[in-house]
Amino acid sequence: MVVILPILAFLFVFVVVYALLTKTKILGGNSFIHSLLSLVISLIFSMSPSATEITVLTTPWIAVLITTVFFILLIFAFVHGKIEDVVKSPIIGIILVIVILIIFIAAAINVFGPIFSQYMPGYQQKPGLISYITNPTVLGGLILLIIAAVTSWIFTKK
Repeated sequence: MVVILPILAFLFVFVVVYALLTKTKILGGNSFIHSLLSLVISLIFSMSPSATEITVLTTPWIAVLITTVFFILLIFAFVHGKIEDVVKSPIIGIILVIVILIIFIAAAINVFGPIFSQYMPGYQQKPGLISYITNPTVLGGLILLIIAAVTSWIFTKK
């Protein structure tokens, strides 16, 4: 299984980058350029063990998230009969983006935690998400960020 993970990460990154380039048409409509750039980015990802590890860590969680959202929307469709009202709500998109960002941050801390843990206050041998968040310096910064976000939301609401 360890041998196939870089190959799956390569294929996953290739497909996602190609789909994004084709859908957004940032580089025009030339599919050769899209496939070439997707190939180059996928090769860079497959050559970097850290990037491959982040991809391998986040892909199952994103799949679980998509499956869970699908089943929740299916339940709403059975209950309400009209799923369009739920899907068009901007709150759903915001919640999904926040959950995906949390997944990526947790994976990045898991992958790069041992590298940066020696520079963090309260250095520990076994870094993890909980030890970073419960650190007084990081916890204080998070509280200040939350207060700033709520304050700016209240001021810009009107």
